[in-house]
Amino acid sequence: MTVFILKYLFLFGTGSLFGWILELFYRRYFGKAKDWINPGFLSGPYLPIYGTGVSVLYIVSDLNINFAIKIILFAIFTTLIEYITGLFFLKYYNARLWDYSNLKFNINGLVSPLYSFFWTILSLFFYYVLYPYFYNQIEFLYQNLQFSLFVGILYGIIIVDVNNSFNILIRVKELTETIEESSVVIHLEDFKREIKFKYVNIKSKTRKPQFLLPFKGVNNLKGHVKDYIGKLKDENVDDIKRINRF
Repeated sequence: MTVFILKYLFLFGTGSLFGWILELFYRRYFGKAKDWINPGFLSGPYLPIYGTGVSVLYIVSDLNINFAIKIILFAIFTTLIEYITGLFFLKYYNARLWDYSNLKFNINGLVSPLYSFFWTILSLFFYYVLYPYFYNQIEFLYQNLQFSLFVGILYGIIIVDVNNSFNILIRVKELTETIEESSVVIHLEDFKREIKFKYVNIKSKTRKPQFLLPFKGVNNLKGHVKDYIGKLKDENVDDIKRINRF
């Protein structure tokens, strides 16, 4: 049982790291920001949604079933993981980690056929390239259990990060409701970028913007939230009260 748990802790942690790297470069060269923005809601270099995805893809890859069925399962599970994760943050924290609202046939801006296709292609890449790698690494891990210490250290860091990051999301949500007296959806990537640009343009002599810790030591979080809501109003972005539609 211990070895079984270690296996999926390794898959989740490694997948979270690889996913963070992928999203980091995607945002820099293909995303809306075209900038180096720390992806996700955590501070560290890992994205749990990818860790979950890699773990599920590994399980499906292990199944002794027809390959065509595996492809269908790849598409279904990756899309479900994306939708459930996005809906969770949208409903409970009024936060968007991504937005597909401008794409055809999207659902609540959280999933779209285009990205489901991309996830299926990535799943096939995982199956042919990463799955054999992970399989060999897990075998190595089984034979060298002393490396489980590093896995434990990683998860200790992640647990602390998750606690701090959720506290920040709760604080931001409370501030939006206090300022606007209604529900406001915060696009977390845009919010991080606004804070970063503020420090670069106004406080560059006294403070450097944080990358892995975008909210660490940020003074006057309420002021940043207020400015962000004002920006939404100026641009007529339909994010104020949008959450009430769900």
